[in-house]
Amino acid sequence: MEHSVRLGTQKYREAICGCLLKLREQEQLPLEIAEQRQGKRWLIQCKFQDPSPEVADDKGIVQRIYRYYLANALAETILLHWEKEHIEQTIKKKHHLTENNWEIVINKALDYLNKGLGQVQRYQVNRKASLVTQILSCLEHSVIFDMEGFLHFRAQEYKNDVSKAVEFALNEYVIEKEYLEFIQLLRHFVDSQKPRLECLHVGMTPKGKFHLYNNEGVKVTHQFLEDYQLDNVQELGYEDLLVSALIAVAPRQVTLHIRYEGYKDTLQTIRSVFGERVQDCQGCSLCEKF
Repeated sequence: MEHSVRLGTQKYREAICGCLLKLREQEQLPLEIAEQRQGKRWLIQCKFQDPSPEVADDKGIVQRIYRYYLANALAETILLHWEKEHIEQTIKKKHHLTENNWEIVINKALDYLNKGLGQVQRYQVNRKASLVTQILSCLEHSVIFDMEGFLHFRAQEYKNDVSKAVEFALNEYVIEKEYLEFIQLLRHFVDSQKPRLECLHVGMTPKGKFHLYNNEGVKVTHQFLEDYQLDNVQELGYEDLLVSALIAVAPRQVTLHIRYEGYKDTLQTIRSVFGERVQDCQGCSLCEKF
């Protein structure tokens, strides 16, 4: 029994043949590969020939299996080769990015695609399965498959996923850049301020309510929050108020008495703004209050 499919491509001959040869070796497939140059294009003849007589009765099933193997190799080629090239081209067209930042955003986009788009687990596996399904649909209707034609006209669902990853990466890059600029501004402000206290101790309850103490253990929370609308504390958030209060006091030393998980972003902001001024208490009488 023989089943033959012709694959056309301009740019991915080596990649396709490499995936096919690897698949043939791994799965012990009765696959013969012949390559032919046609101008700028390559034609790759894939011929499956199984001499087993019992295969003839299941010709349709066997052909579907062979087509699945081909689709798998083609999907692998797209994921390993076309995808990064496409992401690079897309990002390099963004005029607000400098060349030094291209690689940052490219790697972020690839991370989204390979490790999970947003919070979707096993996204790489699902993405490949989606590609295989789309390629199989083409192979079921034709024994000729053109790689560039498929990517240009037929792979819209897959390309939409890649575009989403690029947008996620760009948005994250912009947010991180703005955050770093904001932190630098706050650091400059804190460094230029005269400290209202030499040392400020910060404690936080499990519900996120914070308390401020001076070095003598006297509670000074309200003293440094006179300018804030405490009636709206639920709307503003205790954590935002904490950062604002610390910046207003600009102490030479900030001692954190915080033992609870869940405030990593707030603590990271404090550490970024105050740098070496921050220290963590390893346990004291003040810690026991929280």
